Parts: sequence; C-alpha cells; structure tokens
Amino acid sequence: MKDGKPLVLIGLGNRMRRDDGVGLWVAQYFQAHGWPPLKVFPLGVPDPVALAQAWAGAEIAWIVDAAVAEVPPGTILRIRGEDLLTDRRERWLSTHGLALREAIIFARMLEASPSRMVVYGIVGRDFRYGEGLTPDVEASARRLIRRLERIILRVCNSQVAFRSALS
Repeated sequence: MKDGKPLVLIGLGNRMRRDDGVGLWVAQYFQAHGWPPLKVFPLGVPDPVALAQAWAGAEIAWIVDAAVAEVPPGTILRIRGEDLLTDRRERWLSTHGLALREAIIFARMLEASPSRMVVYGIVGRDFRYGEGLTPDVEASARRLIRRLERIILRVCNSQVAFRSALS
C-alpha cells in the first residue's frame, strides 16, 4: 500500500490432498471475508510465472503453503522470501518449495519482486487423497489467519499514519 503498492496473499496447495490444501483454505478465508487492502490469489499448485505475476510490484507478499518438517503437525513455520535463496539449511520444506525458489529468481530477473515476502508453512499430517484438513492443521490455519489479520491491520494503520504526517 506504500506508494500505491498492493498487499498480496497467495495460497498454494492441492485441496484434493488433505492438508496440502491449507494454503488455499487460508486464501479462500480472506477472499470470503473481503479484506479490501489485500489482493488474494488462491493459486493451487504453483508455477513460477503465475507466482511472479501475482506478487509483481507488491509492498508485501505473504505466501501460505503446507510444509513437511521434523516438528509436530500443525506447527506454523515462517521464513522470509530472500532466505529461501540464501539459507540452504533444510529447516522445513514447502510441498511446493522448488517452484517458490524458481519464482523468486524469475521475479528478480523481471524486476517484479515484492518489496517484502514472507512464506508461512503449516506442517501437515495427512497428504493422502481426500478433502478437508486434519483438526490440528485447521486449528493452526485459524491461528495464522488471526496473525495475518493483525499484521495487515498494523501495516495499513502505519501507512495511513505516515500519509497523514506528510499532509
């Protein structure tokens, strides 16, 4: 929203693979509840071009996806976008991690990167075929939604205060 740059939320996943659909679930929540300052993209299984187009020119892009890690299911993991390129430690793995890295590189080449990017991974329990999130993953998705709502409000309020100070 700074200088007219949008705030973007991108949900990744496959709703037909149980917990793999958590990113879409979060994105659809924000679409259904109408957050005007937020552009929402439920992309499903990503391709680098679609990701780069979705976050092009954004002030902040939040990406939500299922994750696989050696921590309990439902754990919410967070990593800054630039750390996906520079931090080679395998702390956790998005179920679509390779496409994210490719998209970040592609967007940088096109000079279409967001100013800031944060990737949230919710560790899944069940990736078998079927619909619906497991209870611990759904509870974590709800916690992440509340966290993102607070962050979005804080970002919007700070930008309004900044613009008022300039007037």
